[in-house]
Amino acid sequence: MSHTALTAFREITEADFGDVADVLIEMQAHYRARCPTRDSIIDGLRSRPTGSRILLACENDGIAGFACFSAIYPGPGLTSGFFLKELYVRHDRRNSGLGKRLMASLAAIVRQEGHDRIDWTVDAADLRLQQFYEMLGGQALPEKRFFRIAGAKLTKLADE
Repeated sequence: MSHTALTAFREITEADFGDVADVLIEMQAHYRARCPTRDSIIDGLRSRPTGSRILLACENDGIAGFACFSAIYPGPGLTSGFFLKELYVRHDRRNSGLGKRLMASLAAIVRQEGHDRIDWTVDAADLRLQQFYEMLGGQALPEKRFFRIAGAKLTKLADE
């Protein structure tokens, strides 16, 4: 992708599913994570939960990055906000300012829709990414911890 390309920010449409699947496959390889088939990814995009949104950074030759997010309630002061699940910039667009512009575009949506914050997690070992988020004005909250329950433990809890 050209590093001088103009970038348009817009939400995903069904016509984007194939291209987004390709970027998701790249992302999974980047994180060395298990990756379903391309067809399974497209099915997942098609059937994603209501309220699950994807903001695309599109350049003249394709998708350069994306942000996956959802509105959440309640938060501090019983206000609403967004939870950023994923921010990804393609390898050839890293260090171009695109991540910052994606976050700025997301922040504009947050404000336009009347919310007052963005919450997200970051891998504890990824100091570079933590510095990026701090540069944007983000603040780590040491009093908070991220929890997950999945698989057999989720099934066991559901059966109680």
